[in-house]
Amino acid sequence: MNKDIQILMDNYELKEGTFIYALVEKSSFNEAYFWNYYNAQIEINKQTLNKSLDRELTKIVHWIHKRIIVLLLCHFIETDIYSISNLPKEKLTHFTERLDFMIEGYFGNFVMSEKQFGDDIKNPKYPELYYI
Repeated sequence: MNKDIQILMDNYELKEGTFIYALVEKSSFNEAYFWNYYNAQIEINKQTLNKSLDRELTKIVHWIHKRIIVLLLCHFIETDIYSISNLPKEKLTHFTERLDFMIEGYFGNFVMSEKQFGDDIKNPKYPELYYI
């Protein structure tokens, strides 16, 4: 199993040290885990360009994305007791934008270039894109 699929599977299985685990079990937004998950999914998107999508993989991709969105939503529901610590509220729209283009790219057969996002949040995989 390739590294990116393994990262996806670890998130799906709620393994400790993953973005989903941090959100579900620790109620915490871990930015390093976010980028690990996001970059793995982008690599999967690249690997599946112009190919038929695998139903099982697609189920997993969709489940993780849906779970992230639901958890973010629950954080903002006043009557819900769920609350995410370390949530970068001032930059949350930038993180959700990345997630939106990531999932749309998977289903729509494209990958957005990191250069198109600007530097409001910085993907650590591409330090050369940002001014120091």
